[in-house]
Amino acid sequence: MVPRQRRGADPTASRVLRNRRKTKMVMRIPALAPVAALAVLLAGCVGDDMDMAALDLSAPQDDAHCRSLLIIPGELVYAQCRLALRKTYLNNYTARKIAIQQQYGMLDERLDQALRADAFCNYDEAVKASIQVQDERSLAEIAYASCGTTRERLQEEIASVTGVDGFAFTAAERPTVIDQNVDAIRESRAVIQGPPTNVAAN
Repeated sequence: MVPRQRRGADPTASRVLRNRRKTKMVMRIPALAPVAALAVLLAGCVGDDMDMAALDLSAPQDDAHCRSLLIIPGELVYAQCRLALRKTYLNNYTARKIAIQQQYGMLDERLDQALRADAFCNYDEAVKASIQVQDERSLAEIAYASCGTTRERLQEEIASVTGVDGFAFTAAERPTVIDQNVDAIRESRAVIQGPPTNVAAN
């Protein structure tokens, strides 16, 4: 399991400038084309219209497993347990990884670790935000903003490995990550109370 990363704010203008200085040998204009192509690839991975019918709200085996750990429906940790069994974080990470590999080839270890950390941070912050009363998209944006530290590391690694502008890369990825956060919030809210009583009793 990927350790939880430190929370941080979005990169400031000065940090962005420092990142750009680190990659000053990179030709920025040509790099924007593959970044734009990546945005197109990612757009097909996640969408706002998640089919909730595909989300098994009962999943008695998942419910039983979480209860066996003395985790009670209605608590945030119960939603986290259920989504862990559904591999929500791993699915989000894999979707982003595949899109990057299709555009830039295999990821090296450092870039892969940076991507995993950012995917986990967004997933974790989104699930924790799901118990708040705001609408899903607002909470998804808040979760995204809370992962500035992991996103900054991802910017640095993508620039080092591929030569593209790291800030432009994460800007292109942003709509997909926000949509993943929305889906995580939606899933968490759907399962947090446990399966329907008639199902749980069977």
